[in-house]
Amino acid sequence: IEAVDAGADVLSMSLGGFSTQSRQRAYSQAVKYATDRGAIVVASAGNSNRDAAGFAPVNSTGIIGVSAIDNQLQRASFSNRVNRIEMAVAAPGVGIYSTKPNNTYAAHTSMAAPYVSGIIGVMKSIRPSLTNKEAFKILQQTGKNTQDTQNTVKLIQPAASLEAVLQGS
Repeated sequence: IEAVDAGADVLSMSLGGFSTQSRQRAYSQAVKYATDRGAIVVASAGNSNRDAAGFAPVNSTGIIGVSAIDNQLQRASFSNRVNRIEMAVAAPGVGIYSTKPNNTYAAHTSMAAPYVSGIIGVMKSIRPSLTNKEAFKILQQTGKNTQDTQNTVKLIQPAASLEAVLQGS
């Protein structure tokens, strides 16, 4: 809520855990608040090698959930399955480098959601009125199958997604 009130257009959440009634209510209300104000919320599927439908916040209505895949286009061994998440995509999530304290870098897991958030941020900069449903539709339509599409859903294709936004799809 604070990020949206500060003007954030895209929120990336690489967090979560088993869904409880109170967590679910809090996440659902926060996501609704964000999407009602035009923000797009992205969340990782989770790293428990389970069904993401039992994890919050990824199972909240309005979130774009992200499963992690490896360089062989397989679902990462740790990534939760997203086949029961309403809006879900797959992105690279194994061996992704990120910054660390003291000006260093290291490979991390759970980096698929930030990858998708970055692409959506560029998409939204091209088309500021882009909604979560429109962004998902573009990512899904331009995505490609993985080795386990049934559980990962489609792998995002950034160039094709941006081209679709530029062409007004």
